[in-house]
Amino acid sequence: MKLLSILTVTLLFLFSSTVFALERKTFCVWDPVGRTGPVVNFYSDVIPKAQNWGLDIRFVAYTDERVAAKKFKEGHCEAVVLTSILSRQFIKFAGTMDAIGAINSQKGLELALATLTRERAGNLMIEGDYEVVTTFPVGSMFAFVRDRSVNTIDDFKGKSLAILNGDPQMKKFSDLAGSSQVDVTLASFAGLFNRGEVDIVIMPALAYNTFELYEGLGKKGGIIDYRLYYGMLQTIAKRDQFPDDFGRNMRSYMLTRLKAMNKMVKDAEEEIPPRYWIKTSQFVKDDIDHFSKRVRLELKDDNVNHPTALKLFWKIRCRLDPSRGECKESPDKKDKREKQNAEKKKAQKKLKQLKLQRQKQKKLAQEKLDSEKLTQQNLAQERLALKKKDQLLQAKLDQERFDLAKLEREKQELEQGKLELKEEKIKLEQEKLELQEQKQEKEQEKNERSWWQYILFWL
Repeated sequence: MKLLSILTVTLLFLFSSTVFALERKTFCVWDPVGRTGPVVNFYSDVIPKAQNWGLDIRFVAYTDERVAAKKFKEGHCEAVVLTSILSRQFIKFAGTMDAIGAINSQKGLELALATLTRERAGNLMIEGDYEVVTTFPVGSMFAFVRDRSVNTIDDFKGKSLAILNGDPQMKKFSDLAGSSQVDVTLASFAGLFNRGEVDIVIMPALAYNTFELYEGLGKKGGIIDYRLYYGMLQTIAKRDQFPDDFGRNMRSYMLTRLKAMNKMVKDAEEEIPPRYWIKTSQFVKDDIDHFSKRVRLELKDDNVNHPTALKLFWKIRCRLDPSRGECKESPDKKDKREKQNAEKKKAQKKLKQLKLQRQKQKKLAQEKLDSEKLTQQNLAQERLALKKKDQLLQAKLDQERFDLAKLEREKQELEQGKLELKEEKIKLEQEKLELQEQKQEKEQEKNERSWWQYILFWL
């Protein structure tokens, strides 16, 4: 009895020591429903599994993934579950797993996830202080449209397209398709779509009921039945907070849950009424494929998509379907050839620029010479004009002097004439006075004679 008691106490001590030794780790989980939602429910199976790895995991749910990412950055949790749109900020490779058209089949998806579970692929899942420990496909991403006449890429032109959390892929898609952009979050996109403020949203079938998108589809809307890409939920962990093999263990475990994931996605797609699916022709599918490749490669050039991820997915596509046109030449050879062509074009462009520059310099030199000649001619003409002007001014001055002298002479002559006239007038006055005096003298003489004659008469 005493031995049994000692054994019981020992077992209890060992059990309690094991529980106490578990490291508690918090996962910030985005779930549109919250603590009781599908994401948390799916991930809950990890809890007992993690105990075997020495970890006690607990989940904190957030209905806004931006808040979950913020809490992760601030250190409130050691791991975070996000869409690949927001996981890109931590690990570029992870954000490329939902590259449009990169994974184009269910077999391709399964092969990609299996490949990334291998030990030698572990470094691809690591960037700096972070590691992608799980990738959880949420199904094919389809275009939900409010008007089912929008059934080709060309029809996207002029329509408003929802851009979730600033997704660079959808921004590029929108730019190339010619649609207008409406920034949305997972909390706001459904309301905008359902109210008709957004024409198109890119979402998986799981969003149909979860976000009540049937309200936005109404009687006129539909869902283009061709997959643009696979939507991904990913778990990003801080490497220094977990054992070295935690990431590989998690990725291996999640691979065993792939069937459950597929069933959940398939059930969601079957829940959508058949009338909403817009059937596409092979021509439209090919057009979407070409458009997707254009988006994918431009994002690679923009340093958004990870080139190694794109190369891996190319290998998978060509392994499953070697007849694809893109499989005739590997991306490396194509990149090398395109790089050589680009360098050749660059050299030709540089040579052309040099020629143009020389021609421009020659033209400028000739223009300068012509300008100098013209300047000399202009100077000569200006000097001649100044000389003529001086001559004209001198001639005018001489004329003015001549006129002034002439005027002075005329003035003098006039003054002389006035003087002579005055003298003549005085002379006439004097003559007049003399005549008067003479007349008076004659009158006086006449009177004197008359008087004498009278006296003589009386005498």
